[in-house]
Amino acid sequence: MTVRVGVVGGGLVAQAEHLPYLSSLRDRFSVAALAEPSRTVREALAARYGIEEMYADDRSMLDAGGLDAVVVCSPHGTHAEVVLAALDAGLHVFTEKPMCITLADADAIVAARDRAGKVVQVGTMKRYDPAVEAMLDALPGSAGDLRYVSVVVNDPEFEPFFEPGEIVRGDDVPRELIDRTRRAESEQVEQAVGSGGEDVVRAFSDSFLGSLLHDLSVVHGMLERLGEPLPARVVAGDWWNEGRAVYGAMRLQNGARVDGTWIQVLETFEYRETIQFMFADEVHSLEFPSPWLKQHPTVYRRSRRDGRTVDVRIVNAYDEAFRRELLHFHDCIVDGTPCRTPPEGARLDIEVLTQMFLAASR
Repeated sequence: MTVRVGVVGGGLVAQAEHLPYLSSLRDRFSVAALAEPSRTVREALAARYGIEEMYADDRSMLDAGGLDAVVVCSPHGTHAEVVLAALDAGLHVFTEKPMCITLADADAIVAARDRAGKVVQVGTMKRYDPAVEAMLDALPGSAGDLRYVSVVVNDPEFEPFFEPGEIVRGDDVPRELIDRTRRAESEQVEQAVGSGGEDVVRAFSDSFLGSLLHDLSVVHGMLERLGEPLPARVVAGDWWNEGRAVYGAMRLQNGARVDGTWIQVLETFEYRETIQFMFADEVHSLEFPSPWLKQHPTVYRRSRRDGRTVDVRIVNAYDEAFRRELLHFHDCIVDGTPCRTPPEGARLDIEVLTQMFLAASR
């Protein structure tokens, strides 16, 4: 079955990942429509990918009908509204992370998904990385001997990975729409953490929910596999550098600690992202490439002692997680495959990150 998809938002992640992969998976998806407020962007992308129907907003696209699903790539503060409207229209939904900003909206999405009986998949693509799957399969049977979990990300964002002009941008989005979108995001952040100031929005919406969430989702998947009760207790949080650096910590049932840090370092051009699970007698680690690099391997490494030697297993996984998550979305719609990254998991991530942010002000 070919799923007819409407894409909402034509920004970086849509251009770099979702539109190319949706278009390449022609036996599974047909990109039937694009909703994007910039006429410059939507016409360029429609020409590039042969998209016949173009709209300035998602409401017009939904009202026109003819779709089976939507892929939501719009700004963070619009996600909840777009997801709920698509479900109300009877469509399946793939939404980029964060699914939403507030826990109230997360609960509303879960309830709407249940009423509609449709698939809602959240785009935490690292959960579909073959190296992550390899680590899940190789973990011990429980978290009893887990001593420490470390997440460290230094992120130069996107500039090193694209040629100038490669990503189409338009300066023709109405100022009123830009202001309204920013105001809605600020109001949602204020509802979530008590303040909607510019630095707070950057720290919470962009850095915690937009970046550190990816790694927390992987950690949550690993802890669930180990049988660890979730959510774990949040014991610390911090943010600095105008919200461009964030940190959070959890304490597990056996006393082990989880530390996570994401740092935006625009001037270095060096991307480094690692997750380590240190057990009493073995260490499991993941090192991710920049998500903008294609066919660059994620490296999974497991080491354990074997007498006077160290037994090391290394997996270099080249398959693209962005492509694999879309294949999974198709399987969920067509075959009824249980969704690996459903709204309930996204709610857990948002709840923990909210607690980490609030811990920073105590």
